[in-house]
Amino acid sequence: MSLRAAAAAQQETGASVLIHPGRHPDAPAEILEVLADGGADISRVIMGHLDRTVFDLDSLLTIASSGCYLEWDLFGNEGSYYPLADLDMPSDAQRLDLIKGVTDAGYANKVVVAQDICTNHRLVRYGGHGYGHILANIVPRMRRRGFSDDVVEAITVGNPASILTFA
Repeated sequence: MSLRAAAAAQQETGASVLIHPGRHPDAPAEILEVLADGGADISRVIMGHLDRTVFDLDSLLTIASSGCYLEWDLFGNEGSYYPLADLDMPSDAQRLDLIKGVTDAGYANKVVVAQDICTNHRLVRYGGHGYGHILANIVPRMRRRGFSDDVVEAITVGNPASILTFA
C-alpha cells in the first residue's frame, strides 16, 4: 500500500522516490514492479541499500535496465558483520568494483552514492570518516580504478542534481 501511495505522491509532486528494499536480492525488482503498476515514473526512483541487498553484477544490470537509479549508500561502513541478516557486508573496494561494472555497462548516468551516517561513531568528532569520506577518500580511489572524470562527475554531482530535484 505504501508503494502505491509513493507512486501517487510522485505523480502529484514530481518528487523522486527513494526505496530501501528488503534484504532479499529479489526485493528491488518486486518493488519496481509494484511502483510501475502504481503509475510511478521509474526513471525518478532511487533503489537504495544495494550494498546490502544485491551482490552480483548481472542482477544489478537487470535493475539498471528498468531505468531507476542505483544507490550504494553505505560507504565508509567497512565492517563485514551485519547483524540484521546472514550476509557479509562489502567493503568500499567491493562497492567500487560493482559500480565500475555498472558504469562500464553504460549506466553511469544512473548511479548515486552516499554514506548513510546515522550514528555518532561515524562522525569525525567520534573517530569516524565523517561526511567528507566520499570526496576525500572514495573519489581518489575511483580515479585510481579507472573511472573517468566524466563518470566521477556524474556520480558525485550530475546524477544527484538530476534525481534530487522535482520534475
